[in-house]
Amino acid sequence: MANYKILGRDPYWMNFYGLMILTAIEVGAVGADMSSTAEALNMSEDGITLWILTIIAIPKFFMIAAIFMHLYGDPDSGILTMTALFPAFFIIIMILFIGLTHPDAATGLPAWCRPGTWGL
Repeated sequence: MANYKILGRDPYWMNFYGLMILTAIEVGAVGADMSSTAEALNMSEDGITLWILTIIAIPKFFMIAAIFMHLYGDPDSGILTMTALFPAFFIIIMILFIGLTHPDAATGLPAWCRPGTWGL
């Protein structure tokens, strides 16, 4: 169990409640009729839903990583965080070197890799 509290309560339960609230918002976003909002913003309904789901996925990612993966609050969370981030360094370097050294890196992508061709 955690040796700290979030708002005076157990962090696992607080994280569970937060994730359930965000999941309910996601379900509501998928099921809601956003045609008037889409017309006002000059976007498609699917595009608005995708933006909402992406924005909600970011705090969910941090909540899961921080509490369930013990990357925050535990005495050894510093070393766990560095261990989790270690592969990210090499992934970023790999993407940069492939992107910077391949002659057609920016213009030679297949159609399914380019934004706007996903059929959303």
